Amino acid sequence: MDYDIIGYIAGTLTTFASLPQLIKSIREKDLSSFSLTFVIVFTTGLFLWLIYGLLKMDYPIIIFNILSLMFWIPITYLKIKEVVRKWKRK
Repeated sequence: MDYDIIGYIAGTLTTFASLPQLIKSIREKDLSSFSLTFVIVFTTGLFLWLIYGLLKMDYPIIIFNILSLMFWIPITYLKIKEVVRKWKRK
């Protein structure tokens, strides 16, 4: 039996679950609902899952972690930029 379908369904759900929050944060130019620590740790975790998927040649893991990184790398950049901007004001 091909269990990859479970991976594709799980990947779709977890990858796109955060999309509404990300869109809202970008539209409002307010990332205060995300901590810098969370964003960095989460994005690093996604990157490591991608490496793991590549090493195992597990396509659901590869595909959905690439998609997730496409969402979270810009958020990470914007969050770091926001923190630096606040730090410079002090």
